[in-house]
Amino acid sequence: MSTLTHPGPSGTVRKPGTALLANGCLVALWFAAVITAAWSLRSATHDIAEAVSGVALLAFVVLHALTLYRPIGAAGYFALAAAVAFGLEACSVATGFPFGFYIHHLEGPRALGVPLAVVAGWVVLAWLAWNLARVIVGERAGRRLFVVATPVVATLILGGYDLVIDPIGAYVRGMYSYGSPSGALGVPLNNYFGWVITGWILFQIFAVAEWRWRREPTGTTRAALLLPAIIWFGLGLQINLEMLRIGDATTTIRGTSLAWVDIYQTCVATTWFTMGLVVVVSVIRLYQDAPAASPAIDDSSTHAV
Repeated sequence: MSTLTHPGPSGTVRKPGTALLANGCLVALWFAAVITAAWSLRSATHDIAEAVSGVALLAFVVLHALTLYRPIGAAGYFALAAAVAFGLEACSVATGFPFGFYIHHLEGPRALGVPLAVVAGWVVLAWLAWNLARVIVGERAGRRLFVVATPVVATLILGGYDLVIDPIGAYVRGMYSYGSPSGALGVPLNNYFGWVITGWILFQIFAVAEWRWRREPTGTTRAALLLPAIIWFGLGLQINLEMLRIGDATTTIRGTSLAWVDIYQTCVATTWFTMGLVVVVSVIRLYQDAPAASPAIDDSSTHAV
C-alpha cells in the first residue's frame, strides 16, 4: 500500500509526529487496562480498570479520527454515528425495529430508553470496524468499488463482534435483556439483523463523503491504520482471558440453566474465526508490498488518498 506514505515539501516522507505517539500511548494504556480488567473479574480493581479502558478507548478514537481526517471529517463521523445509532436504538426500544424488543439495564444518563454509553459504544466500535474495512478493501480499489465494498465489509466486521459479545452482555454481564430470547445462547436473530442494518446505513453514508476529508498520507499513516487491528485483537483477547477467570456461576436462558463458562467457550471460539480472521487479513493487507492507487477519485485517476 505504497500510497500510505507521502513526500513532504522537501521531497522526503514526513517523520512520525506527536499524534501517532499519543495514539500509541492511548492504545498501550487501553490494552493494559483491558488485561487488568479481564484478569480481575468481580473485584474493585476490575471496575476501575474497565473505567480506565473505556475512557482511553474513547480518547483514542477521537484522536485517531483527527489523525486520519480533518476536523470537519472527524466531527461529521461522530455526528453521523451518534445520530444513526441513537435513532435506531430508540426506534427499536419503542417499536421493536430493527433489533427487536429489549431493555437496557446500564446505569447512567439515557434518552428514550437508550443509555448514552450505548451510543458511545456504537461510535467507538464502528470507527474501528470502518478503518479495518478500509485497509482490507485496500487503497487500490477504485472509488466506485471502495464506496460500495467498504461499508459491506465494515458491517460484517462490526456484526462479527456483536456475535461474540451479545450472549455475554445479556446473560453474564446483565447489560440488557431481550423480549423474545431465541437461539442456543438466547440472542434472537433479528438482533443481529439490527446490527447489519444500523452498521450498513452508518458506513454507507460516511463512505460517500469521507474521502473529501482525509488528510494527506504521511510516513505515519500505515502505523496509524495498524492501531485499530491491535485494538480488535485486544477485544478478542479480553473475552479469551475472561473465560479463564469466570468461575462456575450459571444463568437461565429460555428456562434452561447454563454455566457462564459454557457461554464463554462458544464466544471464545467465535473470536478466533471472526475477529482473529479480520486482524490477520488486515495486517497482511496493510503490509503487503504492492503499488496502490487511491480510491479517493474516479477509477481513471491516480490521486493519492
